[in-house]
Amino acid sequence: MTAAEEDSDAETVEAFTRRARAWVKTNLPAAQDDSLSDRELQAILFDGGFAGIAMPSEYGGAGLTLEHQQAFFDEAARGYRVPRSFCVSIAILGATLLDTASDVLKSRHLPRILRGDEQWIQLLSEPSGGSDMAAALTRLARDGDDWVLNGAKMWSTSAMVADWGMCLARTDFSVPKHAGLSMVCVPLKATKGVIIAPIRQANGVEAEFCQEFFDEVRIPADHIVGDVNDGWKVAKTLLAHERLAATGAAHGYGLADRFDGLGSAPTADPVVLVEAAKRRRSCEGLRHQIADAYIERRVAKFAGDRIDTGIRIGALQPGWGSVDKLHLGMNVPREAKVALAVHGCDGVIWDGDQQVVGSAGEDWVVSRGVALGGGSNEMQRNLISEALLGLPREPSLDAGIPFSEVLRRRRGHDGDA
Repeated sequence: MTAAEEDSDAETVEAFTRRARAWVKTNLPAAQDDSLSDRELQAILFDGGFAGIAMPSEYGGAGLTLEHQQAFFDEAARGYRVPRSFCVSIAILGATLLDTASDVLKSRHLPRILRGDEQWIQLLSEPSGGSDMAAALTRLARDGDDWVLNGAKMWSTSAMVADWGMCLARTDFSVPKHAGLSMVCVPLKATKGVIIAPIRQANGVEAEFCQEFFDEVRIPADHIVGDVNDGWKVAKTLLAHERLAATGAAHGYGLADRFDGLGSAPTADPVVLVEAAKRRRSCEGLRHQIADAYIERRVAKFAGDRIDTGIRIGALQPGWGSVDKLHLGMNVPREAKVALAVHGCDGVIWDGDQQVVGSAGEDWVVSRGVALGGGSNEMQRNLISEALLGLPREPSLDAGIPFSEVLRRRRGHDGDA
């Protein structure tokens, strides 16, 4: 519960909603108006007192509650545009800084994040790590008043435009892998030793994903988030916020692309499916699939709203975000498959890299990424079984073993192979 929730003098949600409605009508552009950049639009929200609505006022927020935040974005959803590209910065990294960082880091960065002056990304996955984020090989070593970062990260969204990254790196190889990690804030623009390379995706474009290389990057000592060698605690906080943001909950409400179906492809929208089937005169045999897609999308919205409300009022723990995220990872590929069947050849016609007619094929190609980003479906099942259902963890062969020994055994095994 925030201080605002305990303060009887805080603005009521009803009064706030009236104020927000008037402000939105006067200050926000129409939903289809793209004359302002997201940074300009985020600055307008901040200057109007509507950025970081549930974040403390001492760090640039409004000091209100998540219920106030929901009320604002409900008003904005009535035909107005809000910035979408700051979801990671605010809902994930900003929320993580708020929960785990020093007052110095929070005072320095949170106001700039909320105003859109700084765009942040997470630097977690590595080329060799797969889903085992704790097996990070990126090194962070102390050298006088600085830390020195060496290694590589990948699958980082929007790294090419980001100002800062929150990077999980190994500061101690002599302890078990979860115990020797630290989280550090890394400046990404015009920083010596930082190279950012876009990743060409399966749909043939260089989009938002990148790989990053760090070569002797010097970082001031006060850029550590949390305590040295306690970075896994920070990482778990970050991942919890990521799962909530992926489904539009907590600080991610209104900042993610949240609509019926929670991030589903436009070509899988039930209305679009029906029109596509009519054009192809192929309703027979597809009616049940279209109906199932519609039902699944509606159920997802109702279930997601119930979970989001439960988390917001404290009736459910944040781990319930994994339920939303698991459904998202399962349903988006399923919807993409239905859309591909309905659109048929009209959905997969390209002229080189230029799409001619539809995008159902492209949506299907990239749909599996939804089952991986924010933690794979398998990881979500583990979290649900252990954190929510109380089931025992699976045995781990490297538990309690120094990470340097784990690496030595791995190299020995690879050599024998």
